[in-house]
Amino acid sequence: MLCSKRLVASVVVGAVSAEAFLAPAMPSARMTATARRGNLAPQAGLNGLRMTAAVPSEEENPELWKGTQTLDNQLRVRIDDEWYDLSRWRKAHPAGTHWIDLYKDQDATEVMYGFHSDKAMEMMKRLPKANTIPDNVKPMSQTTMNFRKWRADLVKDGWFDREWKHEAFNVGSWAVWLTAGIMLAQFHTFAFQFAAATVLGISNTIAGWLAHDYTHGRGKFCEIMRPFGYLCGGMSPTWWSDKHNVHHARTNEVGIDEDIATDPALFLWAPDPKNDVPWRKWQGLYLPLPMSLLFLIWRFDSIRVAIERKDWKETIGLALHYAFMFTFVSPLTLLGAVLISGFMTATITTVTHQSEEIFFDENPEFVEGQFRSTRDAVCSNPFSEWLWGGMQYQLEHHLFPTMPRYKYPRLMPQVAQFAKDNNMDLRITNEWDLLKLNVENYKRVAALDAQPGAKGSRPPSQKKDITSIVASLAPNE
Repeated sequence: MLCSKRLVASVVVGAVSAEAFLAPAMPSARMTATARRGNLAPQAGLNGLRMTAAVPSEEENPELWKGTQTLDNQLRVRIDDEWYDLSRWRKAHPAGTHWIDLYKDQDATEVMYGFHSDKAMEMMKRLPKANTIPDNVKPMSQTTMNFRKWRADLVKDGWFDREWKHEAFNVGSWAVWLTAGIMLAQFHTFAFQFAAATVLGISNTIAGWLAHDYTHGRGKFCEIMRPFGYLCGGMSPTWWSDKHNVHHARTNEVGIDEDIATDPALFLWAPDPKNDVPWRKWQGLYLPLPMSLLFLIWRFDSIRVAIERKDWKETIGLALHYAFMFTFVSPLTLLGAVLISGFMTATITTVTHQSEEIFFDENPEFVEGQFRSTRDAVCSNPFSEWLWGGMQYQLEHHLFPTMPRYKYPRLMPQVAQFAKDNNMDLRITNEWDLLKLNVENYKRVAALDAQPGAKGSRPPSQKKDITSIVASLAPNE
């Protein structure tokens, strides 16, 4: 008989491991204090965008710009049809070596433009060119080349510029729900405390979307608003972006995208018998439990990482957040709000990917991969449209992560035309049908027999370095 204590423990451990296991390696202890305090989240776009962290200047270490003369040590990456030798630069990369290693002998143009600033793009031109070109690297498809032109046109036409009325509405609506939740929490009856937890849960989800906006976003406004994440949302933007941008770059790639590494709590495909658990057959029933833990885990990891990295600005900001909340809200009510918010947010963020294609042994080009692994949702009412926080336009967001989310509805006709012109499958489903599709997918996997030889969601290696992860995924000779 299945032990209930063992099941609950596994759900917690599985949820924790799904969030924490594939987090990129911690910054080097040799990183300067300025770099540690910088914005470690790679940002996207062109004009006015910021670099992910303070970057060592050419004068600090000119060797970084020289590359290597040893062929075996070359770490070559292609950006805009130019091959660069990043073998010496990799350790100085502000967001970690894993990003450089992940694109060894590959094209990284979309990631470079998708997660870096003007300053980074200018610095790139000073990097050493590779002396040789890797063998058997295919030219980019016409679809990708069409996408690059489209993106450049959108930048030129101002699609990445922010509009104050929308920004004011987003912040104002969050503040209204937060205030209402705090007011309800002042009445000490079960009904009022439950209502307060629900309202505060909604405000916490909206705070998460706002922090998401400002971490992805560009320009001075997003730079100023970046502390919103730890002051108002209780989450570290630095920790969150480190893990989230890998998901953006390599969506639904097994062993790299941690968002699909949810076992042993939840399985998205039939596992190898050695990775299976008795309770998999019940995952369609207990699905809400691990999803509810999302924000609880994120908040714990935010505190842990801020302290480990000695990021005192974020640590103090998180302390101020909890000091404010516990002044007006009881710990139990806040816990309820975090669990309710976790369930809502996890449901919204997972349904647009987890029933789509999962790449076990394939690394598709960026644009193709996003179309194949992502589905948009059509919200049925204005409240849902607001609550989803732009994630109903998941494909648009993955293609253009720094574009303000309120511009995605206007962008949809262009996305549809691009899909038609390039023979791409544009997937759009009603929100309730999409939720049903995901629940049915979990139930379907629950009924499957274990498959000997099935790839695990995580590599056998316990190292957090992406290079080790990629190496461990290579098929055995």
